[in-house]
Amino acid sequence: MKIYKLKSVKKKKKLLILGGSSLLAYLWVKEINNIYEILLTKHKYCINYMGLEAIEIDLFSRNSVQRILETYNIDIVVNCIGLTNVETCEKYPFEAFKLNSHLPGIIAYACNLTNTKLIHISTDHFFDYQSILYSEEDKVRLINVYAKSKYEGELEVLNNCQSSIICRTNFFGYGPAHKNSFSEWIEQSAKNNQKIVLFKDVFFTPVSGKNLAFYAHKLLDQNYSGIFNISSDKQISKFDFGKLLCQKLKIPSFSILPGSIDDRSDLVKRPKSMGLSNSKLTKAIKNQNLSIEMQIGSIL
Repeated sequence: MKIYKLKSVKKKKKLLILGGSSLLAYLWVKEINNIYEILLTKHKYCINYMGLEAIEIDLFSRNSVQRILETYNIDIVVNCIGLTNVETCEKYPFEAFKLNSHLPGIIAYACNLTNTKLIHISTDHFFDYQSILYSEEDKVRLINVYAKSKYEGELEVLNNCQSSIICRTNFFGYGPAHKNSFSEWIEQSAKNNQKIVLFKDVFFTPVSGKNLAFYAHKLLDQNYSGIFNISSDKQISKFDFGKLLCQKLKIPSFSILPGSIDDRSDLVKRPKSMGLSNSKLTKAIKNQNLSIEMQIGSIL
């Protein structure tokens, strides 16, 4: 496998991560901390990632966002903010569209005015009609408020800042103490022999948060823009992902049980097939090995 290194310059560019207390922000910082001068925005939690500066911004004010970008001479913004809980989005649609649609438009507008590069994190919840790997050009099927709000957020970003990179993705990794991630939940449950049910009929193409950051910055280095699927090579069910993770960790997986999402009438309707084709990405970064095994290996 070819090894790629992100460009490093004598004078570090300044990067602002919005949603600084999120799992993805934590993983992003760990991947690119030595390459950029990083600032984070803070919200509920006191952030202390490697001594980085955390700042407060009124993100719903275009003038406030623009002023911060200019004051700190920000070169790149990574937007990790989003209301991602599907149940919460369905219950509170106003908040979902405020955070997932309206806010990305404000951020993109400010980035465009200040000539700041923007990496916007989207989702893989846009498809469901057949078990294929969906390309960036395939017609979307939006079956819940979360998907609708995230898709509208993409449109807001593209309309306000055409030079942006939009990452459609589903990521995993080990986070800070206040963020118990999907992969950590699986690992701890297996180690404690605690029974958990993972869906055998929900498929996705996950990447590690570490590699998501790496691939996004490779695209940025090469001046790409637009929508990119950042995903692994093949679909895997949530159940098989849990079993594979345990296999790679060399821990028993007897407590991980298969289940069907069709049996969960209490949940908001979700897509079963979320597989994303990474053909456009692999051509751009000239990397042909984005296997799920490699993604899991990158976090161990």
